Amino acid sequence: MGFGIRSDHRRQGHRPKADTGARAADGLMGRLIDLLVAERQAQRLTQTQLAQRAGVAQTEISRIERRRKTPTLDTYSRIAAALQLDILEQLQSGSRVTGARRSTP
Repeated sequence: MGFGIRSDHRRQGHRPKADTGARAADGLMGRLIDLLVAERQAQRLTQTQLAQRAGVAQTEISRIERRRKTPTLDTYSRIAAALQLDILEQLQSGSRVTGARRSTP
């Protein structure tokens, strides 16, 4: 007989929730995060430099890159803008991580 919450839940007929984070990381959000990481590295920026440009904490950048945190749309947009990435172009083209930058007029 095990100890702790997990065994108690099983006894009550509850099943532990499946880890959907891994599946989500493989989908669209995973591709977008891969794009951010690849572009940050291509621009030779540190997480700290990117965080300063985007106005977010370096720890948040780190957690996002390690898939420990899913960024809000606002956070993702700020990071993408700091990297001069065109998110819509990436989504519309269906391309994988290519590092397409926002064109400037």
